[in-house]
Amino acid sequence: MKRKPDQEWRIHVDYVRRQAMQTIADIRSGAVDAEQIDKLQNFVLFSLALMQMEGPRKWERAKINAEIMSFTHGEKSSTT
Repeated sequence: MKRKPDQEWRIHVDYVRRQAMQTIADIRSGAVDAEQIDKLQNFVLFSLALMQMEGPRKWERAKINAEIMSFTHGEKSSTT
């Protein structure tokens, strides 16, 4: 039985997503600081480790979910 993430986890995911998107916006505008870049780097490394642990099937599902999230939140997506 597939269970949905709890509300607290969804709030956390949304918070992390907003921070990451803000960091990318700051990079584009040239207003990013070293701490933001460090956090984004850690997030990318964590994501890569998770990708390696979960395998290609979950990665494909995550790509689709990221595209949907990008569309529903009005953000640019470059998932490939």
